[in-house]
Amino acid sequence: MTKRWTVLPLVALTLILCWMASGTGKSNRAGLAFAQDTGTPTERRTILIKRDPIRVIEEDPYSNFSGMAIDEERGELYVSNDNEAKGQSIETYRLEFPASRSNRVTEPLRMISGPKADLGDICAIAVSPEFNEIYKVSGEGNSELAVFSTDANGDVEPLRWLPTSHGAWGIFLERKFDELFVTIEHVNRIAVYERTAQLTDDAVRYIQGPQTQLADPHGIYADAERNEIYVVNHGHWHHTEPGETFLQEGSIPPELIGKRIAYPDIVRQLTPSTGKFLPPSITVYSRTGHGDIEPLRVIQGSQTGLNVPLGIFLDTVSNQIVVANAGRDNILFFDVNANGDVAPVRVIGGPATELAGPTSVVVDRKRNEVWATNWDNHTATVYPRTAEGNVEPLRVIRSAPKGAARSGFGSPGTVAYNPKRKELLVPN
Repeated sequence: MTKRWTVLPLVALTLILCWMASGTGKSNRAGLAFAQDTGTPTERRTILIKRDPIRVIEEDPYSNFSGMAIDEERGELYVSNDNEAKGQSIETYRLEFPASRSNRVTEPLRMISGPKADLGDICAIAVSPEFNEIYKVSGEGNSELAVFSTDANGDVEPLRWLPTSHGAWGIFLERKFDELFVTIEHVNRIAVYERTAQLTDDAVRYIQGPQTQLADPHGIYADAERNEIYVVNHGHWHHTEPGETFLQEGSIPPELIGKRIAYPDIVRQLTPSTGKFLPPSITVYSRTGHGDIEPLRVIQGSQTGLNVPLGIFLDTVSNQIVVANAGRDNILFFDVNANGDVAPVRVIGGPATELAGPTSVVVDRKRNEVWATNWDNHTATVYPRTAEGNVEPLRVIRSAPKGAARSGFGSPGTVAYNPKRKELLVPN
């Protein structure tokens, strides 16, 4: 292979990175790229290329709704936005508004966002009406649980925070016993914290290990009356030991070294893979369970319709488990006592629903409604609690104009170019 063909992939990749960072997205703007020729150190030279891009990949400028929580008495909906291009945020909206406003962009009542808030890759949120607090978890980057006031607005620091294992995704506040339940994707773990935990406090108990059948857990719900925990799993399984955590190199804050049992000072080395793919599932555990315990029940199989399940909630009126099923753009309802390969008792789904990659679901018992956040089309939609089939939403909250393009790359960490196939590879 000649020197000319060796440098082309590097030049192409550099050009792509420059164009993606170009900002305004105008197709006629010239791009600048710098690359270094190959060869020995004495032979290397800088190559400057200036030309118009063939096309420009624009970043999504609108909020992508991920997590959700409600305050029924206050009449407020809290949603998390994980769009790095716009700036991650926690946004507050009214639960009730005229249906006629559903076709326009909805302005939030309040919004937490900015460098002081340091929201990171915010995945899910919970709320305490009694203590006027919002809780958020971030899965990648800063990997932490942080707490804000429900009245907070603008760029504000959290009231308190504590680090979690890398890959936290779901969070739920069980109000009777005042505990926060957090799922950790990468180590198949449920960690339970006191609501007031901060910085050096450790989990009061956890569920983790090969018997648990946890496999890339996401949404979580804990019910004190039934004394049960409900979790949705994507199905990406690997062997984990009880108590195992996962941290990125250099991610341990200096002030925590040696002060947390579950926050090791030494990052574990990689071991041979034990990974395998399992069907998505709903696993149910005792609320007070601890360690490597077996689930009480497992909903799993082809009849369930589960496909990239993200959010989960328990409708205590109908005794049904409600699932935001992102892979099929629908909401599934299962009997709370269901076990095995069973079909949902009903489904909300179809083009009229405007469901598109639903990430979170909540039941408003006071208004007899069910809400869903839709990552793929910048909306939060609401339906009658007993709705079924291809029904139109009662109301819609929009962070983007109706008909705006579906959400794109999300938060890609890097890009790569395949010169043989002439393809751009983007991990999300």
